[in-house]
Amino acid sequence: MIACAVNRISRLLRFAAGLLVCGVMAPGSQSAPAITHVVQISLDGLGATYLQSYLQTAPAQFPTFVRLTREAAFTMNARCDYDISETIPNHVTMFTGRPVFQPAGESNTVHHGYNNNAPTAAETLHNSGNTNVPYKASMFDVAHDYGRTTAFYAGKGRLAICDRSYNETNGAPDSVAVGGDNGRDKIDFASVLDISGAAISNEVNLLLADLTNATPKHYSFIHVAEPDVTGHAANWGSANWSNAVRMVDAQLARIIDAIDTNPQLTNQTALIVTADHGGGGVTRNAHTEAYHITNYTIPFFLRAPGIQGGADLYTLFANRGDPGTNRTDYTTRPQPIRDGDGSNLALALLGLPPIPGSFIVPAFATPVFLHVARLNTTITVFWSDPNDVYDLQTATDARSTEWQTITEGITINETTHTYTISSPGDVSMRFFRLLKR
Repeated sequence: MIACAVNRISRLLRFAAGLLVCGVMAPGSQSAPAITHVVQISLDGLGATYLQSYLQTAPAQFPTFVRLTREAAFTMNARCDYDISETIPNHVTMFTGRPVFQPAGESNTVHHGYNNNAPTAAETLHNSGNTNVPYKASMFDVAHDYGRTTAFYAGKGRLAICDRSYNETNGAPDSVAVGGDNGRDKIDFASVLDISGAAISNEVNLLLADLTNATPKHYSFIHVAEPDVTGHAANWGSANWSNAVRMVDAQLARIIDAIDTNPQLTNQTALIVTADHGGGGVTRNAHTEAYHITNYTIPFFLRAPGIQGGADLYTLFANRGDPGTNRTDYTTRPQPIRDGDGSNLALALLGLPPIPGSFIVPAFATPVFLHVARLNTTITVFWSDPNDVYDLQTATDARSTEWQTITEGITINETTHTYTISSPGDVSMRFFRLLKR
């Protein structure tokens, strides 16, 4: 019987006779390419209804989006937050993996509660919003605390609240120090400026300066203010708005080319492209009506090693289902893919656990993975179990006949199970396995 020994790499589980056992996945192997970097892009106000029409009627004018439909798994039928279709609340959802408001039947600690689209300079995500959650952890917390370098680029000054909430003053102490304390500042590089129109190339230049050097950041999140700014000024779906989407298309091409030409990134980088909301629903130059289909419908692309290009993104996940034209609240199972899925998806691709306390956690359908991440004396084990049919067991010897079933300390977010253990002693020889009940 093979079991999963803890070390500094994640391990893949394979199913055999009801027992999930562990086999090493060699980094960079053909069967499981190692993903070492993620670039996550939020295109503000990019409504999927319009984008899909453009790609059908004028594909030559949007070559990079057409390229993504060939090279990425994607859907034009993802969703923003159920209750709110505005920029700041949805980006907080992206950062935290939490809905804006408390879903029916859920506890009062699952939502972030921040619904101010014009934050004041004194506000953070921790002193505002849902006061039942004193600290709202982000994807930057997980990536940074597990030793990954991080960057945040934003094209709206209002998004400074996201940077401010995780700086050296307001960020949480490092929970899993790697080679010493990495500090409270979870974002290694941040640029937050009001940038729109053709000037979005200047924002992308900052990202490209990092992506083209010898040590690019492991995780980068970039928010581009277009096509939202043009939508408010000239209406969603107008000629000016389609031209803004064409500008965005050109910038995406530059980002993809930078990834594909840097030996540090090529064949080991995931690209996630989505939007915070659509627009032009009830009001042609707005998007505040969360109930309107053009406001709540967004695109979602995942381009990554091992991901089949052109695939329906919904087929990749065990706990996501295409909602059709339905708006779909948070009580529906399976959930639609949402903008809030992006950050936990990025972490999973990097072999890292979900954001602590997050509610929106996508789970890959097949194969079944048991991830074991060890940093110093802290071990985090996480796996997807949609039907809740496996028990987590541990032992100090793979040949042991005395495997212990772990019954306490396991948290469940959607279908993702997480178990964390901290020990002052040597944990280098601890083994884990999943046993089907």
